[in-house]
Amino acid sequence: MYNIGILQLTQNLDDAVHGFKQGLADAGISAKFHYVNADGNLAELPKLAEKLSELKVDLIFACSTPSANAAISLAANIPVVFTPVFDPVGAGLVKTMNIPGGKATGVSGMVKASDKIAFIKNLLPSANKIGILFHTADSNAIVETNNFKTAAAEVFDLVEIPINTPEDISNLEELLPKDLEAVFVPIGRVIEENFASVVYYTDAINLPIIASHAPNVAAGALGALVANHSNLGRECAVKTVDILKGTDAGIIPVGIVEQPEILLNSFVANNLGIALPGSLLEKAKEIYE
Repeated sequence: MYNIGILQLTQNLDDAVHGFKQGLADAGISAKFHYVNADGNLAELPKLAEKLSELKVDLIFACSTPSANAAISLAANIPVVFTPVFDPVGAGLVKTMNIPGGKATGVSGMVKASDKIAFIKNLLPSANKIGILFHTADSNAIVETNNFKTAAAEVFDLVEIPINTPEDISNLEELLPKDLEAVFVPIGRVIEENFASVVYYTDAINLPIIASHAPNVAAGALGALVANHSNLGRECAVKTVDILKGTDAGIIPVGIVEQPEILLNSFVANNLGIALPGSLLEKAKEIYE
């Protein structure tokens, strides 16, 4: 029986943990799980990682970038499998996606920009002028903004709407150009935590939001294309099996989201006078009403 540590920053990624455990069970792996959760306290993660190290676990499944950083920073040579880390290379967890090069691998939670652009074109086929609302101090938001700009440069007329501080959101009425046809919101904690304010200002001018954070769809975005955390956990389980059987984590490529899920909000669509395409309604994982 293997001893596997599970290091979480919060319970928000419980679906990934459940998928991970189920994936190992499906592979016939017998394991004792040692679960620790920092309850959102970043300062606790190194201590919790050290606790897992003292238990001499065979591997650590790290949920979130800070958790992965804490696990990889351990002096002990314990392999780490992570998810849903948005930018593993930028976060310094791996050298490259194809050849991680250290003691960690995993599955990124980033949905490809090209997939998001295709989603927007399908959802809003006549939209051309798209705003990108992002927090300038959030590294993940910057990565996704740059990826989106590169992929969409010849598809949309893009307008950047940078937010430097949370307080800037209260100025959205002045910051949002009047001729925008939609707003794309990359991943980012500050925007997500103040999403109700964003919806307040966009609703006032009948402006649809395309989100990157799943809970934002229920909270007023028109739609989102997101990773399924349970599937990410299962994919991490596959990599874990290889590691437990002797493969070096440093040569196992980091996975990416291959089958993102569609989330739609029909209530928002009705309010904005937008007809949701049947092709998307058929494929949607969830439709909020």
